[in-house]
Amino acid sequence: MPQEIAMTDANAPDPAFDTFTSRLIRREALRRAALELSTTTPAGLESALAKISAEVTEEAAEAKITPKR
Repeated sequence: MPQEIAMTDANAPDPAFDTFTSRLIRREALRRAALELSTTTPAGLESALAKISAEVTEEAAEAKITPKR
């Protein structure tokens, strides 16, 4: 009797891969941001922090309106 070989869907999401990839992307983004901020002027640093604060506030406001799935 031949054995059946289980085939996995190559297009199925892989949570472990997605988590690992997200972690690497965040780490690279933080590294680049740190490099940029370490070489900027005080005025440039203040501007960057204001931009980050605005983005975080916008994301938080959007998250409050958007229903969770």
